[in-house]
Amino acid sequence: MEKYLPLLMGMPLFREIPGEELPNLFAEWNPIIRTYSADNFLLTPGEITSHFGILLEGQLNIMKEDYTGNAVLLTRLDPGDLFAEAFAFAHLPVSVLVEAAQNAAVLWLDASLLSAVRPNTNVYQLQIQTRLLQIFARKNVFLTGRIDHLSRRTLRDKLLSYLYEQAQLSDSAYFTIPLNRQELADYLAADRSALSAVLGKLKKEGLIDYHKNQFTLKNQDSSQS
Repeated sequence: MEKYLPLLMGMPLFREIPGEELPNLFAEWNPIIRTYSADNFLLTPGEITSHFGILLEGQLNIMKEDYTGNAVLLTRLDPGDLFAEAFAFAHLPVSVLVEAAQNAAVLWLDASLLSAVRPNTNVYQLQIQTRLLQIFARKNVFLTGRIDHLSRRTLRDKLLSYLYEQAQLSDSAYFTIPLNRQELADYLAADRSALSAVLGKLKKEGLIDYHKNQFTLKNQDSSQS
């Protein structure tokens, strides 16, 4: 646990918690650290979990299966990211697949211990509970954004909507997206070859330029349509 403290202290969830207090808090939460090999599943649909995870090492894919059994990428997690907290706190069955994209280490925390409020509850735990609510809200905004992209009628419009959002987040017309081609196709619920064709057309039209996952919006007004 000690070697992960710098990472944990830098997370929004634990930021501004004094360094000497964080180990004491974790001692009360009975943390569990587990390692996973690439392509292993951490959680599967229908599973009930009382714990949520914090990724310490590696990367995780959060995916959703469609009615044909194909997995669609929802998001990719990096060290410091939380996952499954909504299912753990709401006591609802997991509705996504959580897969190790590469070898990973995960810190599992019991949601009931973290959310408990007692007369002697540590003031820092109350602060963490408040930040969990903020994280829930931000993730809801993220999901709303994806719904907005997928609601566009054509793949061209879906892609431009996503790229414009990424440009806004970077505050620059030149930006790097966190997804490779297959992951971007999965995120937009599209076929990879169809996505590549649309990218090529947009580049030929002079609306965008790109190299791998680095993009430039040449005409932001057009990209908003």
